[in-house]
Amino acid sequence: MSIFLTTMASNRVSAQLLSKIHEDLSASVTLDTNTNYIFRGVTVVDDPVFQPDVSITFKDLTLGIWWNVCLSEAIDQGGVGTAPAANEIDYYIDYTYEYKIISASLGWIYYEFPHTGLPDTQEVYFGLGLNFPLNPSVTMYWDIDGLFSVSQDIDIASLTLTPSLGLGLSNPEHSSYYAGVDMDSTHVMDMNLGLNVGVPLGRFMEKVGATMNLHLNYSFFPGTGFRQQIERQPKPINTRDAFYMGLGFSLNV
Repeated sequence: MSIFLTTMASNRVSAQLLSKIHEDLSASVTLDTNTNYIFRGVTVVDDPVFQPDVSITFKDLTLGIWWNVCLSEAIDQGGVGTAPAANEIDYYIDYTYEYKIISASLGWIYYEFPHTGLPDTQEVYFGLGLNFPLNPSVTMYWDIDGLFSVSQDIDIASLTLTPSLGLGLSNPEHSSYYAGVDMDSTHVMDMNLGLNVGVPLGRFMEKVGATMNLHLNYSFFPGTGFRQQIERQPKPINTRDAFYMGLGFSLNV
C-alpha cells in the first residue's frame, strides 16, 4: 500500500511539473514576405524575399532561427544560382527580463551566409526598453553599432497601427567593416520610418494565437558626407533611399 501511495504522489508531482513547464514554454512561427531586404540601411537584396522565423521561448529565454530566402536569381552579392535559396541564416539567443515598465535584453546572434562566399560572423547585443508612450528602446551591438527606436500602437476601428522611427549609430569599426569608410567617431548611419498595420483574422484565429500584419518602411542615409565617402569607394555598398513593404503571418502556441 505504501508503494502505491508513493507512486500516486509521484505521478501527481510529475503532472504538476509538466503543467508548469507547459505554462512557461511557448513557440512562435513567423512567415514574412518583403519586396526587398534592407539591413541597417544597406540594401542587401533588391528583389522579393521570404523571411521565415522559428523560435522557442521558456520563461525569459528565447532560441530561434531566421532565414532570408531569395525569390529571384538577381542578387547583388552574387553566389545564388537558382531561386529560391537562402543567402543568410541567423541563429540567435535572447534573454529578456521585465520589471514594471523597464525591460532589459541580452543576446547573441550568429550570421551564416550560404551561397555567397562571405565569411560567417557573430555579435552580442544589449538592449533597454521602457513600456510607456512611444515605447522607446536602445540596443547596442558589441563592437558593431547601436540602434535607437521608438514606436506607438494606435487602434483605429479593428486595425492596429504602429508607427515607428529607428535611428542607427555606427562606430568607426562598423563603418570600416561594412562600408569601407574610415570615420573618426560614432555617427548616424541610417534612419528607418515604419508603419505596421495589424490585420484582423477573426476570433477563431486570434484564439489560436494567429496574427497578420502589413508593414511599410522607408530607409535612408541622413548624412550626406558619410554617403559621399561610401560612394567614392571602388565597390560601394548600396546607399540609395529605399521603400520596402511586406506581409507577415505569425502563429504563437
